[in-house]
Amino acid sequence: MKRLLTFSLVLVLSLFLLHGGNSLSSTPQPADPIQSIRQQYATINKGTRRYRKVKKELSGFSLEGGEMTAYFSGPAIVKIVANHFGESGRAVEEYYYSKGKLIFAFRKDYRYDRPMSGKVVSTQENRFYFQNDRLISWVNEDGRQVATATDEFKQKQDEYLESSSKFLTGARSKNATIEA
Repeated sequence: MKRLLTFSLVLVLSLFLLHGGNSLSSTPQPADPIQSIRQQYATINKGTRRYRKVKKELSGFSLEGGEMTAYFSGPAIVKIVANHFGESGRAVEEYYYSKGKLIFAFRKDYRYDRPMSGKVVSTQENRFYFQNDRLISWVNEDGRQVATATDEFKQKQDEYLESSSKFLTGARSKNATIEA
């Protein structure tokens, strides 16, 4: 009886450690991807002072031109900020990268009271979360998640991945201007 009890105890402990004991290990469990992305871009923003900056002009991305700043941590681009200028407002897009992949894009639109005035009367913000080159969440200007099955969702995914690719290539090029 004692032998059977010992065998059962060893078996149960072995199964627990092999299958259910991961909670005891020092390896953190995979987090919610959105929370993980938020932590990553917060870390990137904390380090912006120590990154090498490369500035470029943008042509054809907006009516009144624009400019882009890429932030390098060593050889890796970790952040890109694109400013787009127009008659009735401007837009700022921030792209964040981890291991060479786009993980987050933030867009803030500023609307002027009249053309070229510079006086901002309203703003709108959109947040785009990416994982493995796919848009996994879009929080629109109303603070609501846009359904992933919509054509608009797919269109935004393609739009941001394409712009990101152009900006990454342009940031590394010797040209002073990035063309749309």
